[in-house]
Amino acid sequence: MQQAATGLVILVVATGCVTVNKTVLQDRANAPVPTTQVQLLLPGDEVPEGCERVAILHASGDEDFTDETDIYNKFREEAGKLGANTVEIRTMEDPGTGERVASALLGTTSDRDSEAIALFCP
Repeated sequence: MQQAATGLVILVVATGCVTVNKTVLQDRANAPVPTTQVQLLLPGDEVPEGCERVAILHASGDEDFTDETDIYNKFREEAGKLGANTVEIRTMEDPGTGERVASALLGTTSDRDSEAIALFCP
């Protein structure tokens, strides 16, 4: 029983570390895309022709518990739910010095933030 409780705590911590806010531009949720089929385009990658914007995504996660991979995976998951098959990463920012100092002194969180566009590319 204790192992099950420990596993549940780990699952909650792992999935609760990144939050994504969405602004839906085109409702394609009736045709979700599996997370594993959602591609990532990093800054500098070219967006294929004919892609349609589905949503604007903003992710945030505590620097101590998340890394870029966690944010990318959460973007892919959320984009897929919206019917997007591609995520174009626009920015990835680590917390600034002031935010880190405040976190250390006041016990607040210091968040890593990222912006992306969810796309449907034929």
